[in-house]
Amino acid sequence: MKLSRGQKTVRNLALCALLGALVYTMLGFPPYTVRGMLDRVERLYLLSDLEPVLVVRDSWRYSNNFLPHHVTHLIARTGDTYVSTEFTRHGLEVRPEYRRNLAMSRDALCLGLNGTLYVAGDFAGAASASLEVTAQRTTRTYDPETEEYELTLGERKTFTYSGEKDGDALFTFDYREDGPDNWGAWGPYTGLEAAAHNWYSVYPKGASDGVRGVLHGDLPVKVTLYDEAGGVLDTLELSIDNYELHSYP
Repeated sequence: MKLSRGQKTVRNLALCALLGALVYTMLGFPPYTVRGMLDRVERLYLLSDLEPVLVVRDSWRYSNNFLPHHVTHLIARTGDTYVSTEFTRHGLEVRPEYRRNLAMSRDALCLGLNGTLYVAGDFAGAASASLEVTAQRTTRTYDPETEEYELTLGERKTFTYSGEKDGDALFTFDYREDGPDNWGAWGPYTGLEAAAHNWYSVYPKGASDGVRGVLHGDLPVKVTLYDEAGGVLDTLELSIDNYELHSYP
């Protein structure tokens, strides 16, 4: 039977829809929306009713890749439980936790992202907030002969920042320095971002000066909440991985 032009169009659209469904199934039903991403987190970590607190979208590209990697950074909450995670889309593929593992916390949670520290919690009654992050020179030396590590601790420095309130569940703190010789992971030891990179080191014993790895370290974070009159409402004791403070998204 000869099909009319309209029937051919309907047939082709149906075939395209079927092909799209097959590709989507072969890719493992990747989530392309924030709601889909949060549904995936709920299934993986046995949570329910997650609501977004923060959504930050970014992208990056390897020099040998034609397609960029699109990244969605999320903070979400359900009740008094908070999670932060990220999803990376490259073409049609979506990978959860591609470069950053999911973090989960009760009552409050902090996330470092491209020069900004985000602190999520129940802040409906707070008018303002301040934040202190303490860095300490930490060197870990590995002896391949004994297969043992030696940890050496040095000076400490506390960095203080004022926050901007963004709704009833989020404060943001900008910690990146403006001067081109000061900010960033490779600047002098004047800012938090530089300290998070340069103060945490791992070396093999007897290695030359150029052989250095960046050691993972948890930095203590103290958040103080204030009311309208400037009185202290509460103090939160949190922590953050130094990689979050100097890595780009």
